[in-house]
Amino acid sequence: MGREYHFHCEHADCSVTVDLRMGGTREMELLVDGKQVAAASAHGHRAQTTVMTTILPTDPPRGIEVEVTLPGALGGDPTSTLLAGGERMPMPAREVPHRVRRTEADWYL
Repeated sequence: MGREYHFHCEHADCSVTVDLRMGGTREMELLVDGKQVAAASAHGHRAQTTVMTTILPTDPPRGIEVEVTLPGALGGDPTSTLLAGGERMPMPAREVPHRVRRTEADWYL
């Protein structure tokens, strides 16, 4: 089981979030206001950048791109950047709560 990362920022009165699961296959999903609007996956452990695109539900609608940079096999942390209106805005990482494994005692509840 790989590590999980969570990046979040507010843009144009919308909540923009990237969830990233690292492992054999790196899975990324882009959420706007809590709804999944794009997803991507990357195979292998080489450094690479993936761009996901969506349109924000604003008036008028605005297009954005989110660039996720994945580290190589030697380690490091991924980064996420929001690209909108010609600007590059780093998306801060947020802590991901760890999932607790069920114990035998939970089976009897």
